[in-house]
Amino acid sequence: MHRRHGDCTRVARGLTVGVLLACAAGPAPRERAAPTIAFRDLERQVARLVNEHRAARRLSRLTYDTTVAAIARSHSMAMAERRVPLGHDGFEARAAAVEPIRPFAKIAENVALNDHAIARTAAVALHGWLRSAHHLENIEGAFDVTGVGVAREEDGTFYFTQLFVARRR
Repeated sequence: MHRRHGDCTRVARGLTVGVLLACAAGPAPRERAAPTIAFRDLERQVARLVNEHRAARRLSRLTYDTTVAAIARSHSMAMAERRVPLGHDGFEARAAAVEPIRPFAKIAENVALNDHAIARTAAVALHGWLRSAHHLENIEGAFDVTGVGVAREEDGTFYFTQLFVARRR
């Protein structure tokens, strides 16, 4: 689903969405954790890895916005708590929440889950996104702001939501 400014529905302009399941081929070691634990360092690691990829492609760095990250985190928590399925349910509401903070021309979202150990989970999520044309389009897109939210289900599964924002000029 992709909409540009001008031919959008009520809330969001330039919506781009994608879902990725970055699952282990076999059982992975899991640390037990409640889904509400904040993984701020892990969120920043995902953003750093995305920026490293963008730099290698000579693309501009994305500015990290903690408020956008909080909006992304709320979706990851909802998925980890099984209030919503893995995917983009409620994306237009998240876009509406971003709009007053970072008025945008375009917004996109990548979602992933995996059950890798905490030391590898960010890299596994990014690797999966990079292997998906749609997710790669978001990562390499004409965006300038990002926020990442990570939550963990009680069984150890990590849920990732990354929002990409192109500010209105």
